[in-house]
Amino acid sequence: MIYTVIVLFVLYALYYRYVPVRGVKELTSLSSYEHVTLLDVRDYNEKDEMNGALRIPVAYLKRHYQAIPNRQVIIIAKNHLEKNVAIRLLRRYHFSVQGYYIKEYERANTLKMVKCH
Repeated sequence: MIYTVIVLFVLYALYYRYVPVRGVKELTSLSSYEHVTLLDVRDYNEKDEMNGALRIPVAYLKRHYQAIPNRQVIIIAKNHLEKNVAIRLLRRYHFSVQGYYIKEYERANTLKMVKCH
């Protein structure tokens, strides 16, 4: 009995994070959307901020979802895991997620291969 509960809990956690949310489309551009809130759910330490986007990291959404001014939102995330968690949390609080945009951090080629002798 207890093993069944543990397995179900693990399966739910995997589903919540990794299974894509149906009905939410990926956007290639954010310029054509008006009257929606751009919600940046990436961590605060991301250096490339999006102008005009409200920044609430996914870890703080449960506490600060009241700060989102509009019920129609577009998610800006770093990866699909952040996107899935943010969409599911916002839908729980009756937000209408219009789409998502994956903004990966573009790192300069700062790492170099060095041969060890």
